[in-house]
Amino acid sequence: MAGAIGKGGALFTGVGLTFHLTQTDHIGIEGFGHFGNRNSNNTIRYESDVPGSFSSSERISNSDNSSKGGNVNLDYKHEFSEKSNIIARASWDLWVSDGTSTYKQHSLYQQNKEISSWQKQESDNRSQSWEFQADYVNQFSEESKLETGYKGTLSRQKSPVETYSGETETTAVFDELLYNKYSYNRNIQALYVTFSTKVNSFGLQLGLRGEYTDTETKSLGYERTEATAHPYKDNYFSLFPSLFLSYSLPQNHEIQVNYTRRISRPRGWQLNPFMDMTDSLNISFGNPYLSPEYSNSFELNYIKTWEKHTLSVSTYYRNTDNVIQRIRYREGDVMKSTSANITQSSSAGAEIVAKNKLLKFLDFTTTLNFYYNELEGFSYLPADADAPVTGERDDNFSWTGKIIANAILPHAISLQATGSYNSKQIIAQGHREANYRLDLGARKFFFDRKINLSISVQDILNSRNWHSITSGNGFKQDSDSWRKGGVFRFTLSYNFGNMKASKQKQQRTSEGMNNIIEEF
Repeated sequence: MAGAIGKGGALFTGVGLTFHLTQTDHIGIEGFGHFGNRNSNNTIRYESDVPGSFSSSERISNSDNSSKGGNVNLDYKHEFSEKSNIIARASWDLWVSDGTSTYKQHSLYQQNKEISSWQKQESDNRSQSWEFQADYVNQFSEESKLETGYKGTLSRQKSPVETYSGETETTAVFDELLYNKYSYNRNIQALYVTFSTKVNSFGLQLGLRGEYTDTETKSLGYERTEATAHPYKDNYFSLFPSLFLSYSLPQNHEIQVNYTRRISRPRGWQLNPFMDMTDSLNISFGNPYLSPEYSNSFELNYIKTWEKHTLSVSTYYRNTDNVIQRIRYREGDVMKSTSANITQSSSAGAEIVAKNKLLKFLDFTTTLNFYYNELEGFSYLPADADAPVTGERDDNFSWTGKIIANAILPHAISLQATGSYNSKQIIAQGHREANYRLDLGARKFFFDRKINLSISVQDILNSRNWHSITSGNGFKQDSDSWRKGGVFRFTLSYNFGNMKASKQKQQRTSEGMNNIIEEF
């Protein structure tokens, strides 16, 4: 069982300028900065009835993290005509996160035997990336358009970790076994082309994207240097076709048939083979041999629009190869966990989205997703394990729901409430129990919408918890973790000049802020 309490704050700043060199040439410069800190306390309690093992154990951790970073974007747009243009973009991102964590662990064994330990871990994470993109659009007619482009992303990450261990804080010394210097480099080069057209009531969009990815990771122990390291490399090329068909019926009815192929790459921490042994009863490590997940999605959609209402009903089938899942296995008193491409999954279901404007000032967006999910059985042998980790085929019926209520009040005030629910879901070696949450937000504009003040509270019901049950050879684990207290966020922004940013700029800024929030 685990519980966490965290507090902290962050400051986000941004500025953007656009220069109209001529009627057809435009240059934009945009900058974004972040400064923040977070302190959290976490308590984990273990109980075991395995003969010869500990009977109970408590682990208390305290962490203090600081972060700073930002990005700079440079855009250039040239308009060949009203229906044809090219946009070139270059951006640079830098994120720095430093942290110090302390761990106190006390275990009670049979015959009143007690073992205590104390550890301090210092981390220094650096991440930077460069992105280059060029998009060309040519609209031949009102119904036909060609889009093509290139996008290159170069990412570099370094995360050295130093650990000091002992029975108490005063006896702790530098621990060579828990030193790790990890680097993760990934380059993605992509080309795409999309053609869309419409003939009477029939619409067609064809797309193809090709991506070449090269990844290199290094995990260095205390006595290993860059010259003696053996990096893990993985290079691959992938094609991603897409097809969208639509047919418009009388009285605002529309039917769509879609096919897409997608990729989900493993994250840097999932590839790090270093064994994190700060928790002596729960050791985790990554897998540098992970391959990306590939999925195929088929959808049939029906859309009906009214003056104040929209209804979308979708049925779908999705299958995924090389599914990455967290697996666990027991060695003596110790539980170990890592990530692996262990199985295939498939799901079929229906999604209903309704947008309703019930009153002049009030509207709702409701999403319901009902689906059947299946995970194939697997057998995987970790490098240090004596026996393979196995799992039986499993399936279940799940559903998720989300409702967003927006209220526009007088005096430029708006309110929003978001509630969501996730039912029981299967995972490798077990399942995750249902969970729900409620978020509230308010916004107020001042001085002709130039000043914007927003306040939000996440998880107002204090219900954000993760309860999972897993089992394997010789163990059954019931894990319950939660984050106590809501997350309060205040945002004050001042707009001047022409602040009508492009959708792509808004999306990049939003994604950057979300990434920071998730990390902290």
